[in-house]
Amino acid sequence: MTSTAKEAINPQFPPSVHAYCRSAAVCVTFANDRLSKPTAAIEFAEKGSGSGYAWGDKVVFQLTQGELAELCAYLHHPWQRHKWVHSKGTTAKGLSVTQQGKSVLFALSIRGRDIRVPVVPRDQYFIANLLLSRLVAIQPPLSSDDHQQSLLRLAHALSQK
Repeated sequence: MTSTAKEAINPQFPPSVHAYCRSAAVCVTFANDRLSKPTAAIEFAEKGSGSGYAWGDKVVFQLTQGELAELCAYLHHPWQRHKWVHSKGTTAKGLSVTQQGKSVLFALSIRGRDIRVPVVPRDQYFIANLLLSRLVAIQPPLSSDDHQQSLLRLAHALSQK
């Protein structure tokens, strides 16, 4: 796990959290959507031919602000729902986040290819809080308790689907 936190966000090197397994890695980072609205992206890289990961051939799943809120709610309140799934219809790209024992499995499917990265609890902590910090930055000022209550309500509502 690699975590970078800077007091002032440098757009060339936005805050990010990495999680690794034997076959692939995931990087969660700040990003902007097509309309320049702040959100986050989840980047997947498969194991390279050497000892590293093929970040040059990474696949990016860009979250909308709504998806950011939903994923944040899921990661902060996973007992409300077993799985979080979203897909981008035109690119046949799908992301699922599933609780598996103590780990959370981040899985990306794109054009018949699956990239899966189990994320252990210590890395889940940093990923969940990175996403929460991005969500907090795009909302009106709220207390920490208000943010947690909002996430809990959203997680509960999502579990009712």
